[in-house]
Amino acid sequence: MINILKKLSSLILISKNNEQNITKQNKIYNQDEYDKKILYEKWCRKREWLLYDEGILLLLSIDPANRETLREDLIEKINNLKFHASDCVRNGLLSVINIDKSEYKWKVTPVDLYHWAMVSRINIPDELNTLMAFVTQSVKNPNNYFSTNHKNLIDDVYQFHKEVVLGATTSLLANSPDICRNNEGKIDSTIIVKKIIENERHWFNGCESKLSESDMTSLIKQYIAMSKPIY
Repeated sequence: MINILKKLSSLILISKNNEQNITKQNKIYNQDEYDKKILYEKWCRKREWLLYDEGILLLLSIDPANRETLREDLIEKINNLKFHASDCVRNGLLSVINIDKSEYKWKVTPVDLYHWAMVSRINIPDELNTLMAFVTQSVKNPNNYFSTNHKNLIDDVYQFHKEVVLGATTSLLANSPDICRNNEGKIDSTIIVKKIIENERHWFNGCESKLSESDMTSLIKQYIAMSKPIY
């Protein structure tokens, strides 16, 4: 009986310790989430960022003010992303405000960098993604917030998401053709769209699709009709 009570006491103690650890972890996580939110609200008020010393760091959840105390693994990630960004600038895939300046003085608008990160399928921090998604969808006059052409940006993102829908459809048809068909054995765009929406954040790099469910269905129907055998 005494042994049972000892075991029970031990289990209760372990349970309490686990609860305390979980509470501590949640507090740390919530504080980290809050700190990131404040960080991005501060930086997204700026009209432009230095591409290397600010923009790249922010995409990696790093406060540019703390760049002097970075771990080696983070430095490697930063350098890899800098190399990719530099390559994209030279190929016209990332817009730089002052392309005539030296590389380490290049500046970008926050929206242009966000757009590039989306297209490049970079894992954008949730806090930055939420804020920038709101800006790109809700700001009526982008000149009051960022110096960029808002309408063209939205058109580009919408076009990109159409490509994602078609890519997801191709993937589903290639890898899981049976789940894309209705009871009559015909490819059903409605079923495909539901499957895409089930994993929306995966396909759209952590974002919500800019296309409605009916838009996606119509798009897929259009291409199914075009892909009938040609004789």
